[in-house]
Amino acid sequence: MSAAAAPALRFTDGEWHRLHPATPLLRGGIWLLAVVFWLAANLRERLIGWIFRLPDVGDDPLDELGRYHLFGWAALVVLAVVAVAVGLFWLSWRASAFRIDAEDVTVRNGLLLRTVRTAKLDRIQGVTISRPVLARVLGAARMELEVAGQNANVRLEYLTSAAAEELRREVLRLASGRHAAASGEPGDEHAGTTPEQAILAEDGPSVVRVTPGRAVGSVLLSNATVMLVVVVVALLVAGAAGDFAPLAGFSAFPFIIASVTVAIRRIGRNLRYSIVSTPDGVRIASGVVSTRTEAVPPGRVHALRIEQPLLWRPAGWWRLSVNRAGHERGRQAQAVETSLAPVATLAEVRELVPLLVPDLAERPDLLLAGLTGRGDGEDFTPAPRRARWLRPVAWRRTGFRLTGASLLSRGGVLRRELVVVPQARMQSVSVSQRLLERALDVASVHPHVVAGPVGTKMRLIDRARAEALFLELAEAGTAARAADVSHRWAAPDAAR
Repeated sequence: MSAAAAPALRFTDGEWHRLHPATPLLRGGIWLLAVVFWLAANLRERLIGWIFRLPDVGDDPLDELGRYHLFGWAALVVLAVVAVAVGLFWLSWRASAFRIDAEDVTVRNGLLLRTVRTAKLDRIQGVTISRPVLARVLGAARMELEVAGQNANVRLEYLTSAAAEELRREVLRLASGRHAAASGEPGDEHAGTTPEQAILAEDGPSVVRVTPGRAVGSVLLSNATVMLVVVVVALLVAGAAGDFAPLAGFSAFPFIIASVTVAIRRIGRNLRYSIVSTPDGVRIASGVVSTRTEAVPPGRVHALRIEQPLLWRPAGWWRLSVNRAGHERGRQAQAVETSLAPVATLAEVRELVPLLVPDLAERPDLLLAGLTGRGDGEDFTPAPRRARWLRPVAWRRTGFRLTGASLLSRGGVLRRELVVVPQARMQSVSVSQRLLERALDVASVHPHVVAGPVGTKMRLIDRARAEALFLELAEAGTAARAADVSHRWAAPDAAR
């Protein structure tokens, strides 16, 4: 390997590497120190009396220490406590390390109770780098490798910011199957630059960039804001109509505070939100005070939903959510937390979706038909007319389309929605009929993927067509999985 390429293997040499020296402090030590200082401030009289065997300590313990000439001993006690804390932190830091080779990422933690966690590189679904406020002050960052499986994610807490960015690039290179010594790789092309400069040089064009006006407007025009206004008006009207005005105001105040807090948090997350295209998928950056950067490699999207609430339609905004294996599922109920693109224009959506589902790269007309079309346009199979009794308003937009590598399902009138499922990501398929569906001779087809915010069940399909679609999806899914090389997307033998 050339000297220029050597830095690319600084962390992936199969040797154990230390984490950031401030890791014990950032992982909970700061709260331990806060508790110790609180106890010392509130129990200082008793502590000083117990340590130095003083008969009676008044309101000012420092005067008592001066009276008995114990300042020197007190300083030694403080130094001993600090030395013990520093020693424990140092031992905790020495007990934590990580190792990366060509196949695995291994992290070990713990002083008394040792834990070791290993993740396969070819099962990595994404790499997230977050920088909380205190970590940013200390120049540190937390890195999380999202791995397919229940609670299988691997965390590196903490690294220096430059090391985290460099390590993210190395992990994605190994996961992609790309060789470091190949010409044109970042290790050669960006030799002599800092890790941050190399990262910026790798980035492609910006795909989504949320402006401050869009970040604020999308929250103000959300269903939560409308519900807040309705509830507040109803409470005020009810209070003004009788003798319950103080009670109504008192009831509305906590609800308003909670809603405003959530809205501010959502606006803060959307500010400085951007998505850029990279050779290793897309990279998402967000946050103002605490920042977060997430890399999503190709082929990691199991289902994708593009939706447009009614209030967003005049502005032309859309929200894009995805299901990914290994992604934190505890936040599913909060749509803002599970959106890949919380608010984007139609042009940005049409540029972003092909990066996540390459099958749609050459069919922008098909994507547009799924977002705004209705009936049987662009060969979408519509719901039969007899199914209008189940969806009187939306049945004309309800339909599906099977492409060479994906399944598209659209629906909704007040809230437009398009769901895309890559065939290679389907785990199984089922067909079902409820009582009313049986009476109307329609059925539902459900391609199963990993759990997430995107529902993939397709309704109001003609029964005979649903049975045929079931067989088509079973055969197409098997063939797509056999030909899938997205787990090693940059390997020399991968399909381009």
